[in-house]
Amino acid sequence: MIKLIVDCTCEMGSAEAEKLGIISMPMRMVIDDQEYLAGKNLDNDTFYDLLPKANEMPKTMQINAHDYIEVIKPLLDAGDDVFVMSVSSGLSGTFNSLTQAAKELNSEHLAIFDSQTFTLAYYALVIEAYKMINRGVTLSELVSNMEDLRQRVRIYFIADTVKYLVKGGRISFVKGLLAGTLHVKPIIGVVDTKLRMVGSGIGYNMAKRKMLNFTQNIDLTMPIYYGHIHASEKAEDFKQVFNFDFAEKREIGPIVGAHGGPGAVGLAFFEQPTSETEADTVKKPSILENLRNKILHKKD
Repeated sequence: MIKLIVDCTCEMGSAEAEKLGIISMPMRMVIDDQEYLAGKNLDNDTFYDLLPKANEMPKTMQINAHDYIEVIKPLLDAGDDVFVMSVSSGLSGTFNSLTQAAKELNSEHLAIFDSQTFTLAYYALVIEAYKMINRGVTLSELVSNMEDLRQRVRIYFIADTVKYLVKGGRISFVKGLLAGTLHVKPIIGVVDTKLRMVGSGIGYNMAKRKMLNFTQNIDLTMPIYYGHIHASEKAEDFKQVFNFDFAEKREIGPIVGAHGGPGAVGLAFFEQPTSETEADTVKKPSILENLRNKILHKKD
């Protein structure tokens, strides 16, 4: 059996992961000189209570190589194959730490994987890896399959405020100032492993409808997830626009929440395969385009 290791930015804490037989690595976070382990001893409710009271922007720290080695080595010594997934290398130095750990361990029974994404999309990849492991794939098969899925996974969310994105350096000050002045709600996605403002709407309702444009090639045979940053009711409103059969709703935790800010809502999904042979097996229902056009032309 392959042992699966992830980090808490996939929105799966230690306790939840343990029930599935997954190991979730916590990340250190400092809030006003107090250190916590997000995913272990800092739950979402506590963090979102502390966030508006914090004197400074919470600081997040990558998992170091030593932490990884301490978890991976005993599994390898026990004869297990190990597959370790990390948050995007473009958003955190965690994958660099993982790479260093892998070099030191130097085992053909260890495979490391840069998700090249984060939060809901990272979670979507984790669940697919978990399913494959339980179906009995080999380590090399798992790596190959996950590389294919990584090319297809997408995440988009609407930020309620640009305050945290600007402070965390995730979007530029100029874009943040523009958004704040004109009441623009930015649509954030992952492009080339990094967060980018891929669209916007003047007001939440317009941004919500514009997000439909990003789902034109969605694979409806794969799970679709929606989530929020401390905004559960808003996520339910957001969900109604898409009319998809969502697999699950997830609340986004402290590490990502510190940068995205409360009130953000979004979704993650897989696009259809790009090759002609594969694409022919998954046809997009025409009703999807009809729904999109109907909503996009609906007035606020």
